[in-house]
Amino acid sequence: MKKGILYLLLFMLTSCGYQPLYSQKEVKTLTVSELVLIGNAKINESVISGLSIKIDKNKSLTNKIILENKKTIIETSKDKKGQTETYKMIIDYKFLLLDENNILNEKYISEEFSYKSKDNKFDLTEYEINIEQNLINKIIEKLIVYMNI
Repeated sequence: MKKGILYLLLFMLTSCGYQPLYSQKEVKTLTVSELVLIGNAKINESVISGLSIKIDKNKSLTNKIILENKKTIIETSKDKKGQTETYKMIIDYKFLLLDENNILNEKYISEEFSYKSKDNKFDLTEYEINIEQNLINKIIEKLIVYMNI
């Protein structure tokens, strides 16, 4: 009897077509007449490629996107010798969609990550590049969810 109820429950749950609400990560292509980039060019290029933004100089389009970012690395603690032990990388990102100077959409995202310093500076630089890319990917995911709502 218990197996029958379990099979019935399993059958009902698997056949109902359940999907998480934000499981679709398909990006709608945004076509705009102008794209303004402010801040770190590498971060902006990664976000543009992740969001698939297309620029069309057509006169009928009046939409404009402004992408602004700011990356900061903060020393959060030092040892007795005065050398930095931990850092925090923060990437602030602002997405604006304008239509003839009227704001249609505005989204502000801030991602941060704390990490320990390394003795080898080359390893630390490589680690920071990896952290930066991971934070950019999180920002892209949040923007995709925001744009699909």
